[in-house]
Amino acid sequence: MNKNYIVLYCNKNQYEMFEQFAFKYSPVDYAEVDILIYDDNSIPEQKSKLRELCDKYDNITWINPNVSANVNAPNLNSVKFCDEYLIEHNIDVDWILFFENDCFPFQKDFWDKLNEKILKYKWLVERVGSFGFSNYQKYDLGITRKDGSPTLGRGNLIKGILEMGPFGWYKYLSEDYYTSEYFVIESVNWQSICVNRKLYRKFIEIDERYDHRLLNFDDMAHQFLSNNIFNICFPDLSAYHDPDNLKRKIKLISDSNYSRSNSVHEVFQDRWGFKWGARNTNLRSQFNSAINDSWWDENNKYKLLYENSIQKKLFEMHINDGPKRIEDFE
Repeated sequence: MNKNYIVLYCNKNQYEMFEQFAFKYSPVDYAEVDILIYDDNSIPEQKSKLRELCDKYDNITWINPNVSANVNAPNLNSVKFCDEYLIEHNIDVDWILFFENDCFPFQKDFWDKLNEKILKYKWLVERVGSFGFSNYQKYDLGITRKDGSPTLGRGNLIKGILEMGPFGWYKYLSEDYYTSEYFVIESVNWQSICVNRKLYRKFIEIDERYDHRLLNFDDMAHQFLSNNIFNICFPDLSAYHDPDNLKRKIKLISDSNYSRSNSVHEVFQDRWGFKWGARNTNLRSQFNSAINDSWWDENNKYKLLYENSIQKKLFEMHINDGPKRIEDFE
């Protein structure tokens, strides 16, 4: 079956993760997909490892071999560069399937099931900017719901979500979420995400103030939402995100600063009028002020941004009301 997506990794200094992690532990056959790798300026030894991978596996391609400098907002820029690469090489797929290094498909038929979704739901390409999956964190338990696993997305705005578990995740949900065909979410769990190439090209502007990876895809999600483009979850598709159970067995170059920044939350707040995360106990008050008050927003930037938006409608819903489909927002 020809697949209407390409697999993308944005990697920096951790090329051991392919053979010693994803290829080793995932139930899928990675030989069935084309893998593009955007290198975020790894050290020379790691770039050599990437060349070795490309030589060894004919379905792996390094798309920016001339990289010589770090890039801000690397996840967003890797998607942009990947889209440009696909255009240049006349590769006709609608979707870019992005995986973090420590995430992989968690069901044997994932590749085909994903492609079947894309082919079945023709409206995806016009209405959905990104979609995600049930993201499990307990490898030994497999696809088993326990202790908050899986995570089905990220979110702040819908009522009640900040009380469902830590840090604003779609988890600890009622049964109907896990058995639904799909449901609308605020933001896809960024470790494994399928991005709509056409809508990304049309709507997404990269703010280079995001100096590392954190909140890259959450900002993308809100750009889609503010343009009435949806983000959704397919809960019957499963991915695994390793909390450190398997990674600790691999000798890796560790750089915690690569995935964290001291300023991205302030950048997000400047762009969207509220600060991301469950740690922000004033989040709902901040968003309410953004959409209703004007005394601190001379140009009414936020009021205009959120007028008739999906964000505002999410804000007025409650997580306990159950999963919402696209028609519930119209």
